[in-house]
Amino acid sequence: MSPRIKALGLAVLLQMPLQGLADDFVSGLRPDRRPVAAPKLDASPVDEALKQQRLKGVETPWPGNLETIAAQGNWYSPLFWPGMPGRYDLRGLHAR
Repeated sequence: MSPRIKALGLAVLLQMPLQGLADDFVSGLRPDRRPVAAPKLDASPVDEALKQQRLKGVETPWPGNLETIAAQGNWYSPLFWPGMPGRYDLRGLHAR
């Protein structure tokens, strides 16, 4: 084994104990419960302009619960983002 690899391995090993001393709180004794002081989001209102932007390219009447999905707030949904460009862009979300 070359001295360079030995030195690199030693440097990596010397850094490991420092990672264990980090001040960040990860899970504690009860990882299934949120800390009392954790921020809490009660509601995420969606204005009409954002809802219309999310429903762009879909003709009314909207199928199923599509309007409910568009008004769901900050949750991620693939419906909100453009997919593949070109002939696969059925809703016209990519700028031309």
